[in-house]
Amino acid sequence: MELTEKDFTKRTIGMPSKGSTLGIKDKVFSIFQHMARQMFGRQEIIDLVVNAYPGTNRGSVIPSNYCYNSVNKDLMSFKLHLFESLGKGMYKCLGLNYPYSGPIYWKGQQVGNWIQGKYQLWNDPRN
Repeated sequence: MELTEKDFTKRTIGMPSKGSTLGIKDKVFSIFQHMARQMFGRQEIIDLVVNAYPGTNRGSVIPSNYCYNSVNKDLMSFKLHLFESLGKGMYKCLGLNYPYSGPIYWKGQQVGNWIQGKYQLWNDPRN
């Protein structure tokens, strides 16, 4: 999904200054903290972060690292949860500390579960 200039302007109002030296997780959170219930394509998430913070490496913006319902092999992932992966590169922003309930997947296999904002990994693929 391509961002139009109108969409970008509408969605970037109130974002932090472009000269900031925040880490990638802080950048993602700062942009999406007030966008609960909105849906985004993978590329749109990356575009929003890179456009708000010029110089950010596009490859460092990995939306799946911030999902309630998926875990990646990366040991640093699964610490900040903002999105629900809807599949096919689409994400719904739920927000930080959302009382999410549902399965957690890794490579299509269920490895855990969320119940009212608390998670348990039965089979942690990061180990």
